[in-house]
Amino acid sequence: MSASSLQGAPLQIRAAIEQLKAATRSVGGLPIDEHSTPWQEIEKSIIKLLGGAFNIQRVDHQAVALGLAGIYAARLISQHQAFWFPNREALEGAALGFPEALLVVSPFGAVVEALSRGDLPRLDLVAKEVATSLAQARFSPAAGGPPTRLTAEDYRHIFDPSFVQFVAIDPTKAKGAAEAKVGQVILELRNAISRAGTRIPNEARALIDARIIAALERLDGSKTLREQAARAPRVFELVTHLFASVGVSGLAPEEFWEAVVFPLLHIGVPSDFPPLESEDLAAFSKGLDPLLLFADLVPYKTSAPEDGPLGAFAASEISLFDPAVPASMVRLLKLNPRRLQPLLDTLDLRALQTAVKMFTDQLEQKAGPPPAGNPRSSALLKPAVELLADLQRLWKTARATTCMRHLTEAEAALEPSVSELRTTLQGPRIILL
Repeated sequence: MSASSLQGAPLQIRAAIEQLKAATRSVGGLPIDEHSTPWQEIEKSIIKLLGGAFNIQRVDHQAVALGLAGIYAARLISQHQAFWFPNREALEGAALGFPEALLVVSPFGAVVEALSRGDLPRLDLVAKEVATSLAQARFSPAAGGPPTRLTAEDYRHIFDPSFVQFVAIDPTKAKGAAEAKVGQVILELRNAISRAGTRIPNEARALIDARIIAALERLDGSKTLREQAARAPRVFELVTHLFASVGVSGLAPEEFWEAVVFPLLHIGVPSDFPPLESEDLAAFSKGLDPLLLFADLVPYKTSAPEDGPLGAFAASEISLFDPAVPASMVRLLKLNPRRLQPLLDTLDLRALQTAVKMFTDQLEQKAGPPPAGNPRSSALLKPAVELLADLQRLWKTARATTCMRHLTEAEAALEPSVSELRTTLQGPRIILL
């Protein structure tokens, strides 16, 4: 595989390609060149490897599909200067974007569909559809002016759901929103935007109109939102949030919840601290935030699930909030609040802050003050404590369903205006007589 085709490719994709090449040789297949070997030729070896109909549930079949996805991606990269960008929703952990148009392709999804049809050469047709879409975008009269070349960072910002928020949803309100006619939902949203006035900036209004209302207008206005949830899962979940979330936490990157917030919850308020190793002191001396060392070194008082989202929830504690949304597209998940409830009820946030300060003092005593320009106290402690306070409040919301929302960075940036719209939708209406 050429260096340009490998650029940015996930490690598992690179490994899967090499594994697939070796496997095809083992069944007497011709050597595969990821750029030029026809799919018809590759398919002859794949038939032998699969040993029957493709089954996505089989691990060996998944490995074959992943290798083929890498080959398909290499061709799109070579032909259209596509690039990989991180996307946690994609099974391969990344997807392909294109510099000349806002177009996302899941190579793995395309390969799985082709294998399920028993028609690997179909990938050539999919590639032609991609080329057509890119050409339409390139020569669109609406483009106007010099084209803007998109980057992997632009795509990550728009499409990778890397932020997390926790919400308390009123199930009655959620049911009402889901069973409302789409036309009525659009009317309610437009009225709320009007009532909000200048509290929603003009730029945010334009984004809300483009991302929410325009998407709803593409649906059948006479049918309910739930009936069409599979066609617009993101909008369905967002409307649920707007009409039914009665409590919300702050937003934070997924990594911050997993590496700081939930470890603090499981650590609680320690009575003492473990011995500090030389590498820990060296990291602090170089400016590492002391809270990161605290969260990493201090033992948990309460055990956490070894596997599962954010290191805080077991698989059995998570379910679909509304099965109308396809499981592969869900970003709004219902949580079982019981396991975390006692931890949140007993957590003393003031005492926790005192413990972190004592830990920081101990670091300074052994390692000396951090370098000039780095704060003596943790810059991460305040936002972490605020999020824990949000969870304590949220977990006490009566008659509500506790849920976790995943958002992209672009959605997170719009959240203040979305919050204003949510408050207006659920607030009282002033009627002038």
